[in-house]
Amino acid sequence: MALPNDNSGTPALGEIQDKYVFPRDQKESKRLNAQHNLLVKVTRGTLIHPSIPKDQLISIADIATGTGIWLNDVSQLLANTSPTQRHYQGFDISPDQFPNNPGEIQLSVHDITVPFPKEHRNRYDLVHVRLVVAALEEHEYRSAIANLYDILKPGGYLQWEELDEETYISEDNPVIWEIRRCFDMGFKAEGKCFQASAKIFEESEAAGFLNVERLGYSSDWNSGIRVDTEDRLAAIIETLYSRLLVRSGQVADSEAASKKASDLIDQHRRLCAEGMSPPLKLMRVVGQKPSRAAAL
Repeated sequence: MALPNDNSGTPALGEIQDKYVFPRDQKESKRLNAQHNLLVKVTRGTLIHPSIPKDQLISIADIATGTGIWLNDVSQLLANTSPTQRHYQGFDISPDQFPNNPGEIQLSVHDITVPFPKEHRNRYDLVHVRLVVAALEEHEYRSAIANLYDILKPGGYLQWEELDEETYISEDNPVIWEIRRCFDMGFKAEGKCFQASAKIFEESEAAGFLNVERLGYSSDWNSGIRVDTEDRLAAIIETLYSRLLVRSGQVADSEAASKKASDLIDQHRRLCAEGMSPPLKLMRVVGQKPSRAAAL
């Protein structure tokens, strides 16, 4: 297990509360990596949104980096482009899923609701965040975005992706209805925001980001990823759905949650076999920190 290679004065590991609702084990790391590969396909291979000029990216940070797979793929994407020397920095609230051999990627433990150490301020050309809807409380988005604003260089870009309320919309799929009901109740019980991408858009504009866009991507365009999309939803039912049932008091105990989740997965598989395979929708918010000239 790799430990964070950061002696910057961030809180010690024991002082940071892990808000992650999933297990932190090898199975979860495999799920995260598989989900990453699927989301890249959903966004038509756009690891970095086309509005963000890749030739201006020298220092790149990834928040809630997990296994570091997004940074690893970005480093490969940019490996043969100018500039050839880049800095890649991953942050996560826990080091438990950091890779043993991160290579050129630097990894640090940090909670984004807390200001970053001064050496990270005004440092990054791109800050990427993904899938913290189940971790952040609604009131924490403002401070998190302010902290990300601080570590971006003037003119730097924010790219934030979420699977939120927009992901679980269906006119005719009862499995999606049940997941949406559970998540909405579970997140509200914990003070979290199921409308994460809308909240990020709102707070990014309020923080001073320019040209803020909220974009949606759907797996509908590629029938070749249908099975991966079905498997990803089954994994979410087994993990997040089951845990939220218990955490928000919707069932008596973990055994009841596991039974309910298993039944829902069976229903999901039956519906998929009948041709009712739900698409996966990912929301993305992008924005730019004003340049020095614009900020004056």
